[in-house]
Amino acid sequence: MYILCAALLLLALFAFSHAADRRRLQNGVYLTSGLLLLLFAFAIYMWRSPDGFWQYASVLLLIIAVALLPVMILAISVGLLYNGRILLRKEGWKLRNTLPVMAGIAIIVVPVLTLIVPPVRWLQLPVLLLELYMMYFGFLFVCYLVSSLLYNRYQPTYKTDFIVVLGSGLIRDRVPPLLASRLDGGIKWYHQQKLRGQAPTFVVSGGQGADELVSEGAAMRLYLLQHQIPDQHIIVEDRSVNTMQNMRFSRSIMDDIMGERSYRCVFVTNNFHLFRAGIYARIAGIRGDGIGTPTAPYYLPGAFIREYIAVLVMHRRIHITIMLFILLSILALFELLPQVMYVLAD
Repeated sequence: MYILCAALLLLALFAFSHAADRRRLQNGVYLTSGLLLLLFAFAIYMWRSPDGFWQYASVLLLIIAVALLPVMILAISVGLLYNGRILLRKEGWKLRNTLPVMAGIAIIVVPVLTLIVPPVRWLQLPVLLLELYMMYFGFLFVCYLVSSLLYNRYQPTYKTDFIVVLGSGLIRDRVPPLLASRLDGGIKWYHQQKLRGQAPTFVVSGGQGADELVSEGAAMRLYLLQHQIPDQHIIVEDRSVNTMQNMRFSRSIMDDIMGERSYRCVFVTNNFHLFRAGIYARIAGIRGDGIGTPTAPYYLPGAFIREYIAVLVMHRRIHITIMLFILLSILALFELLPQVMYVLAD
């Protein structure tokens, strides 16, 4: 009964939190936790049911879950390793492109260590710590994916005054496919709004990188002109070097144009980047939501991992505090906390 109440409370918190702001990681935490507790409550109900069929069914489901767990771990690890190989071949040997490979190795190595480490306290302690950290960050990653997918499913329906397209890098002076998909999404939205009687203004946002011949904003403007977007409907923001600056500088431009008048906008980026961009938009005070555009499937696992790490870094103090709490709990469990405190006091 208590588990069911906790599950319903978490789901209610999700409903209120998501209605208040779609761009919060806590939405995924509430929904994922609530659904897991609801599933757990249902399993307990099956086990305690006076009907023998439900008891047998619950035992069978438990056996299947335990049997499938190592298969799922192995499948996820192999899938990440295979995806990492494709990503490295297509995108080149860069640190960010090795993330799927590193994640795949970590997912398989930690369980193996659990099985092979001898029952020695000073060896078991770091392995247990790794397991708990992996469980914590693995759960958060699932919550992040849930939050991101929920935000990607939302499509604005209001009339917009501006379309902010976020830059993503050029190939010298050419718009690559990743950035082209963002611009195409903005163009599609532009024509939809135009049919409703209001043609919004593009704000193409992105500065010039060290290996780029022109700014991203200038290259995006040329792309829009080539796709029959009138020049008077394009404003270039060419100072920003990251997403936070994209949002802040774009908002400054829109505020200057509109003055005291209220306005609405949408920002356009790739689907894997949409949730984090939404967080930055909220911090920058932008009144509007995002539109996610498609990305090549092979690119998505590594991209989502990068975005997840970036979101973790944004809230690093919270996660460092939780990691420290886990460490102290393990030391207390292994009766090593007094010794550690004594060493620190000296």
